[in-house]
Amino acid sequence: MSGYAKTTYGGKSKDVDEANAVHQPEQRDITGKVIILTLIGFCILLCLFISIGFYFLAKPLKASLTSVALRNLRYNDTSASSSPYFNATLAMKIRIENPNFGFFEFPTSKGDIMYNGRLVGEMKINGQRVGSYSAMKTEVGTKVSYRENQATSSVWLKNDIKRGLIILKIEAKLRGEVHLVALNKRTVNLKCLMYLNLKDEVIQRLWCK
Repeated sequence: MSGYAKTTYGGKSKDVDEANAVHQPEQRDITGKVIILTLIGFCILLCLFISIGFYFLAKPLKASLTSVALRNLRYNDTSASSSPYFNATLAMKIRIENPNFGFFEFPTSKGDIMYNGRLVGEMKINGQRVGSYSAMKTEVGTKVSYRENQATSSVWLKNDIKRGLIILKIEAKLRGEVHLVALNKRTVNLKCLMYLNLKDEVIQRLWCK
């Protein structure tokens, strides 16, 4: 009796050991996979937080016109013609300020020069790289011209030529990236007004936002 019981107990013990030997590695594999997935999820969240943080930490950049030279100015006398016009060449210097830790880079961009809501010239701003916590200047040359005809006739140009002062509006958007740990797409807006003094042939006033 005791021998049979011992054999039976021994058989049960052997079966239990074999079952444990089978299930233990499976549990360890599951635990290892859970740890790995947790670490991957943590890394993804960390990258997202870093990217979002740098996006909001990146400060806005500023662009402005520092000087404008007026050359080859031509305009007609309104008393001698019913179709007033003006044309000139503008030599401008644009300043771009980058207050961020990381350089700002933008491709070649275009800007518009407007008179009384009408396009009178376009300018091309070559792509540049602005270092961190620094500013740079770039030179831009362009021509502006406008002539009124019967289809676009108005009293605005006649009156402006008569008083010897024409106001031009300049707009440009420089879309680029601030290179930090993560790339931050940014847009630099250039918005300025300039007053052309026709009599003295100078830029009487220059104002940028």
